Amino acid sequence: MLHTDEPRVGENRALGVVEKEAREFLEELRHEGFFASDKDFCERLRAVLKEIRSVFAFPPRRPDSRGPLIWNNQILAFAGYELDDGSVLGDPMSGDLTKAIIELGWTPPEPRSKWDLLPIVTMADGDVPVIAELPPDLCKLVEIRHPQYGSEFEKLDLKWVPFPALSRLGFDIGGVQYTAAPFIGWFMDAEIGVRNLADSFRYNVLPDIVEALGLADGKIGKIAESFEDLPEYERLSMLSRAQNELNYAVHWSFSQAKVNMTDSLTASMKWTRYDDEFKEKNGFRLPADPYWLAPPQGSIIPLWHRGGAPNYQPKPMICKHVQDPTKAWKREKPEWFIAAKKVGVVANLQMKGPKMPWSSSTPDHGLANMHKDPSYGVPKILGQALDVIVKETEVVSQSKDRSIDVYYCSAGTLAEKIAIKLLDRTKSLLKGTPGVSISPNSRPLNDLQTSNITSEKILLLVASSTGQGEIPPNGSRIAEICHEIVSKKQDNVSFRYAIYGNGDSRYSGTYNGAAEKIQQQLRRIGGRPIAGGVFHGDTAIQSTAFQSLGPWWTKLQPALQDVVEDPYKLVLTGSNEAGRTNSLHSVDSSQEDVLAAFVTHSQRLDTHFYGASLISTSQKAQPNHPGSYLLTLDIGKRTYDDLGCIQILPLNSPSKTRRVLRSLGVSGSALVELNPDPERCPTYARFLSEFVDLEAPFTVLKWLDNLCLANAGKMLDTEMFTSQSVVEVLGSLEKSDYLTTLTSDTFQLPNTPSDLRLAICLSMPLLHTRNYSIASSLPYISSPKLGRPGTCASIGTMSGKQSSSSLLQILVKPHLDGRFSSTFLTDSPSPSPIKYRLVDSVVGPALREPASTPQIIVATGAGFAPVRCLLQRRIFAARQASIEQTQGGISLFLGLKPADIPLVTDLLMEAAELGVLESLSVVPSNEAKVRIYERLEEEVVREVVRRKLLDEDGRVFVCTGPEAAKATKEVIARVIGMEVAMGLGSRYVEEVF
Repeated sequence: MLHTDEPRVGENRALGVVEKEAREFLEELRHEGFFASDKDFCERLRAVLKEIRSVFAFPPRRPDSRGPLIWNNQILAFAGYELDDGSVLGDPMSGDLTKAIIELGWTPPEPRSKWDLLPIVTMADGDVPVIAELPPDLCKLVEIRHPQYGSEFEKLDLKWVPFPALSRLGFDIGGVQYTAAPFIGWFMDAEIGVRNLADSFRYNVLPDIVEALGLADGKIGKIAESFEDLPEYERLSMLSRAQNELNYAVHWSFSQAKVNMTDSLTASMKWTRYDDEFKEKNGFRLPADPYWLAPPQGSIIPLWHRGGAPNYQPKPMICKHVQDPTKAWKREKPEWFIAAKKVGVVANLQMKGPKMPWSSSTPDHGLANMHKDPSYGVPKILGQALDVIVKETEVVSQSKDRSIDVYYCSAGTLAEKIAIKLLDRTKSLLKGTPGVSISPNSRPLNDLQTSNITSEKILLLVASSTGQGEIPPNGSRIAEICHEIVSKKQDNVSFRYAIYGNGDSRYSGTYNGAAEKIQQQLRRIGGRPIAGGVFHGDTAIQSTAFQSLGPWWTKLQPALQDVVEDPYKLVLTGSNEAGRTNSLHSVDSSQEDVLAAFVTHSQRLDTHFYGASLISTSQKAQPNHPGSYLLTLDIGKRTYDDLGCIQILPLNSPSKTRRVLRSLGVSGSALVELNPDPERCPTYARFLSEFVDLEAPFTVLKWLDNLCLANAGKMLDTEMFTSQSVVEVLGSLEKSDYLTTLTSDTFQLPNTPSDLRLAICLSMPLLHTRNYSIASSLPYISSPKLGRPGTCASIGTMSGKQSSSSLLQILVKPHLDGRFSSTFLTDSPSPSPIKYRLVDSVVGPALREPASTPQIIVATGAGFAPVRCLLQRRIFAARQASIEQTQGGISLFLGLKPADIPLVTDLLMEAAELGVLESLSVVPSNEAKVRIYERLEEEVVREVVRRKLLDEDGRVFVCTGPEAAKATKEVIARVIGMEVAMGLGSRYVEEVF
């Protein structure tokens, strides 16, 4: 409300001058035909003059008193009713006030709506509050419509009050403070269209407008399942357009209703002009609060650039209250009022009839001081009612309700958004379920209290990882909370939990590390998992994390329903209770999440993985190989993007699979009963080849107890088995005749555990993927014009004929006992089958952008793989006669073992000949420990790098191990003379392996 062309707080003006201006203004309206008759004009003039002479309706505050107060923030304000699910019908900003007025005795209209106007509540100094309903002529609302989207806005049913009347204000003039001084004006369009209706913590109508106007059509269902799942930049664009249309609709609707309103641009221009004129006239600026003055449309509004004015407080002054009237009433509330509320007498506080005999107008009862002096008696009107008040007896239910809380932890905002969606789905699923309470809001994991962890509790958690698989700061207190519970010996509460891990499998070493750490803590204090405990969401294969939530919810939904119906029931997610086989019945609660993990693994194999063949290696795998291997894979008809990643599942060799089948005494075509539907159960041959890691130790050895039972109690020394691989353990047991039970006729007898074979299989460790950067560019490797001998030119014709399949190459650094780099490559001669899936790399999108500026690249060891792909990509582009070579040159700093240099030499020479490679510095591994990044600080190189980065807007790509990456960033910072984030920003791209 910026009424700057009207006088004039701070200017001395005689009362007669004000009356004269008012009379002249009404005369103008009379000449324009505003008044129907002279009688109407005279009545209005008398009323205006009376209002001018009696500005304040309430007396000023006396010393040492709070003064009279108005509860309402505005005279015209909508109610906000809190619903059972924690949402609010109406204006959330009025939620606490609405609750307080209802407690005072107000009866809301029925049915309640989001456009119910609150009554006015006034409270004289030292008196009880009084409720007054608004007169009907003040209850007329302006319906918000749009000239171009008539039906759409009509369905939205948006409304607002015609004018703002700020009522929780005070006025300080000459040292006299009026604590109840309503202030009326007219609206600026943005107050309603950009704030009141649009704020996410108020009516939050912008998403509804997006849907009503179809602004998200074509996006929902294709790249996201709902508006909330869209990428932030998409949502911002749609919300901005919806905000513009709403703001326009507000102004148009007020104009149609002939209600005064100003627009943001006009009001801002008038204020800045007035501010400049005042300063020119008086030599200083009036104080101004930019938060109140600057409309929220940003830089298109002149006032947005001006900011606040000097912070001083001239008098007279209109200002906000320090005191909250509802809190003041809670402090002052007398005992008799509390008693009266119990019998409903407080309803008489509504001023619909004669005043009550204990109102402030009746001095006999001394109500002004009753709440301060207990010697005052109870008002007569309450006498009979208070006589019948009896002490209520609290009835405690013998059965306790289940309680569900949703928590999240994340360094960003994604986990919080997923948690909000999870909470909404949970509320919808269990709505109306008796004996179940659900938290109204999702909260950071650090908000979890030890008192919240009870046997009736179900915790649903969403966890992202940070750093090296660590728990983010807003969830890091979980270890402290669990330690406190353990120290108090309260660690056997047996609450239930499920965790959604929002992870990225491209970081295989830390994938969903936070979710796993949280599960360890929850199990430590007696937590029991549902729906498999941790669900491993993977943003590497889902375009948004919200898409991963769907499969988890499919598992979580029946698990929640089962636990709510019977908290002691064992939940086996993904199974139909009626159709389970006997073997599934016997899986204990500790194996529940294990079984679910195998089911999830099966689904991922069927959905995301494809078959490929390893067709060649740069040399035969051997122990202690000093360099890296260049592997070539045939991935069939599928294609791949440059600078992406491949996740390889290193299958167990056929020979070891056959050995385990023999030890278990089962045919490879028999089914592993992971699912009641036989069509969805893998065979033992596939299970042992693709599901489990036969080279790793068993995860648990509890099944050995049952094996001893099946062997007439013959005991085993199991200590040696804890470090042996699955193949070794089963081989030893087979040689000792312990596994003959599985193959003999007695295996089917009642005294033999019927699920022993399944228990052994479920105790095997899951087979995990290994992540590698793609080291080849598909256009380059598929080109028939590969001109340099010794490169991959002959790959397509290895078998004697041109291959129509897509070839893909990776660089693999061998590790001692590495599951893929050592064991698989040694056991599996070419060609050998593998399973794989393609994912984008973290740096892929940035590196695929055309680079017209120089590039500084630092890579070590297998980190040369994405650089190799980038060079091939640039070489292929340079070869095309139709493509002008406009990309910036590459300065490559490469640290390699001597054995790896032959793998890169030919490609580097070709890149140099075509001008792709501008300069090259190679540092082989050396005893002096000279590092490649140290070359960047050599005098000549330093100046060249500095010029390319600062003067030519060059980019940096670093692909090394953690220590080298950290050191390289420090060196670059010293070269450019500032922090990398500040100096280069998004031009610095880093991939750490």
